Amino acid sequence: MSKRQTTKSFSRKIRGPAPAARPSANPLYLALCLAISNGARAAEGETLVAQIDPELLAFNTNFLHDQGRPADLSAVLSSGSSVPPGTYRVEVQVNGNLVGRRDIDFHQHAGKGKVRPCLTAQMLQDFGVNLSAVTPALDINSQACLDLPQLMNQASVDFDAGRLRLNLSIPQAFLSQSARGYVDPDLWDEGVTAGYVNYQFSGNYGHGRFGNDSSSYYLGLQNGVNIGRWRLRNESALTGSNGGETRFQSNRTLVQRDIDAIKGQLTLGEQYSDATLFDSVRFRGVQVGSDDAMLPDSERGYAPVVRGQAATNAVVEVRQSGYVLYRANVPPGPFQLTDIFPSGSNGDLEIAVIEADGSVHITHQAFSSLPLMLRKGRLKYNFAAGKYNGGEGPSPNLVSGSLVYGLTDNSTLAGGLQASPDFQAVNVGVGTNTPIGALSVDLTQSSSRAQGKRDTGQSVRILYAKTFTRTNTNFTLAAYRYSTSGYRTFNDHVNDLGNAAGFQSGRSRSRIDLTTSQDLGGPDRKYGSAYLNLSQQTYWNQPGSNRSISVGYGNTWKQLSYNLSLSRTSDSRFGGNGANTQVMLTMSIPLGGKMRSPRAYTNVSNDSNGGTNIQSGLSGYVSDNTSYAMQAGYTSRGRGATGGASIAHDADAGQLSANVNVGRDYQSASVGATGAVVVHGGGVNLSRTVGDTFALMKMEGLKGATVRTDGGTQVGRNGYAVVTYAQPYRLSSLRPDTHNLGADVELDDTVKQVVPRRGAIVEAVFKAQSGRRAQFTLTREAGEPVPFGAVVEDAGSGRSLGIVDRTGNALVLLKEDQGELRVKWAEGQCRAPYALPLAKAGVYYARQVVRCR
Repeated sequence: MSKRQTTKSFSRKIRGPAPAARPSANPLYLALCLAISNGARAAEGETLVAQIDPELLAFNTNFLHDQGRPADLSAVLSSGSSVPPGTYRVEVQVNGNLVGRRDIDFHQHAGKGKVRPCLTAQMLQDFGVNLSAVTPALDINSQACLDLPQLMNQASVDFDAGRLRLNLSIPQAFLSQSARGYVDPDLWDEGVTAGYVNYQFSGNYGHGRFGNDSSSYYLGLQNGVNIGRWRLRNESALTGSNGGETRFQSNRTLVQRDIDAIKGQLTLGEQYSDATLFDSVRFRGVQVGSDDAMLPDSERGYAPVVRGQAATNAVVEVRQSGYVLYRANVPPGPFQLTDIFPSGSNGDLEIAVIEADGSVHITHQAFSSLPLMLRKGRLKYNFAAGKYNGGEGPSPNLVSGSLVYGLTDNSTLAGGLQASPDFQAVNVGVGTNTPIGALSVDLTQSSSRAQGKRDTGQSVRILYAKTFTRTNTNFTLAAYRYSTSGYRTFNDHVNDLGNAAGFQSGRSRSRIDLTTSQDLGGPDRKYGSAYLNLSQQTYWNQPGSNRSISVGYGNTWKQLSYNLSLSRTSDSRFGGNGANTQVMLTMSIPLGGKMRSPRAYTNVSNDSNGGTNIQSGLSGYVSDNTSYAMQAGYTSRGRGATGGASIAHDADAGQLSANVNVGRDYQSASVGATGAVVVHGGGVNLSRTVGDTFALMKMEGLKGATVRTDGGTQVGRNGYAVVTYAQPYRLSSLRPDTHNLGADVELDDTVKQVVPRRGAIVEAVFKAQSGRRAQFTLTREAGEPVPFGAVVEDAGSGRSLGIVDRTGNALVLLKEDQGELRVKWAEGQCRAPYALPLAKAGVYYARQVVRCR
């Protein structure tokens, strides 16, 4: 036999039909036989060319049998071309993360006949692919359609036609490092038209020894309305007491929107100027400033952590520039407040701890900007113009601007200007990244004229921040400022304008602020942790200084937790020492091995102005959402034994709290409530306190099902749930909790990804199918089961319900209790009427045998 004849004969055997029972129908078996045969023939010096029919290499379903009959899986395997050729607007996801929504052409592959998306080099770069990591190099200007799996090993492309979602799986080695954290601005969602009110209410009542009663209340409001990209914000407070009139005070009212072209925010109304270079000024006008959150991997804003100690059930008030920023009830012991966001940045937060017996302990904490450091090539800007709005005195016009530019990898330049008819200030500064931390120095020159007198002076500021990894030391802020006698801030200048008598109030001469924390004993804090907050300020025209210091240490010994703190405030400017020192020791231990076992605690405190206070108590949980605390103690202030109790409830609609305290010569009580009211196109929802940017989850198609978000919030009767916080310009994944949906509900999607703009209220819609679950055994006229792989549809709507398994069963979700099914397979179809019995409690799905004709 010749070589040509051998090749022809072997080729004909491969292409010829094979019996179903023979293993030669398996492509893997054929390839193995071909390799062995070729090796044998090659040994004899013959050249073989195998011609294999491509259809034979397709997925072979002949090995799937149902009682000797082949299965029909055409409905499952025909999804390769799920859409006709054309242009579709699709949602693009890379490794499960949303990266864009855009129009993409779908072309039919000439060789394989499947419809595939046309992905160009520019698209891949937009999706985060590092083109330089691909071999051979790609031309970004080429419009050629690229085959992703051929370009990158283990990459894949999958198109979900039902959701118009293009899923790209790309190995991390081919992704650009700079693209991590980047979100396409086309995805930024301005949200829906909606409004909200955050409320924080506290009411207090006290009864003294001599029959004098006192009562007061505070209602803090954060109001917001969103219309398109514009958002209206207002912060205000309502206060009142039995000893004075009710007072309403608005802290600020403004409207704001994004400006994408300059990666910034436009703000109109009552607001605070930027505090990067100059002290923040409250004014009414316009401001344009950069928004770092719009940039990938940018640094977020700095918010202070306020720490302290309460001896009893106390009220904590945090003020800045005379305005109440925060007020809350706290239990006895140490507290830590992390959700305080000052409006300006002048370095002065006043923390007042109002104890149950009416005594007040006041401390001050610095709040200043971090060092002037930006990445290379970054520009941070701010420009403001308006009228000073700091009180009832003069209101001069003001123009202010600042620029900060990252010159190199380790150096930053800054400059700014403030100007008013009788005031000018110029600032220049430099920041550098050193081996011992980030350090910046800036100098301000001011010139002001008031009451016929001109003053000029300088102020130098040094800022430092560093985390020492080896020692776990964190200098959150270290700042020092020195000002000459002629230096004026703009606030100082306004005070001089309103001071016709010529009285010189104390102006800052020098100031040092330090906030640091230290973990002891390595990352696991084997020996506990300590913190230190220090602030000291001296003044021109006033002798003495104002000093505040607090230091604390905490650790655990076996199951015993303990904290020791010392705080001292002193003001020696007005003759007397004015010093107050407080020392407190807090200890607590769980009474059981469970996570929510009750805890017993003891607080011992000593105040230099009031003696010793001892409190012991018990705290725990009544339920998952309700906690309690009760305590008894003794104070040496002449009031003898004391006692108290408190309870707090955390609900989907908000948080409630109440407490009572009694002593020998006083009784006091307080109640508190926090939450939000959200108004939108779908109705009104009560919620816990929401952030400036948050989301709404809408559930469509549910009837009576109890659904919660993954955060535990229950969906309301109107089908909406409030997700209280979302990060602006970043991907936020919203998920309903499907554990309690039951067998009668199906969700088309179990996760939605949104990218809200700053201040947006975005909406994610989850569509659900609800009805009754049923398992049908489908038989044909002769009694044999319907073929394996047949598709079951609703005969009326044509909606696909499921696929028949090898036993002829199909588990489906029906909207109606009776109707007709249509069953289709390759050789034919049939119809099966059904009528479900009445639903029974505890039965998750009905079972029924139906005849398909």
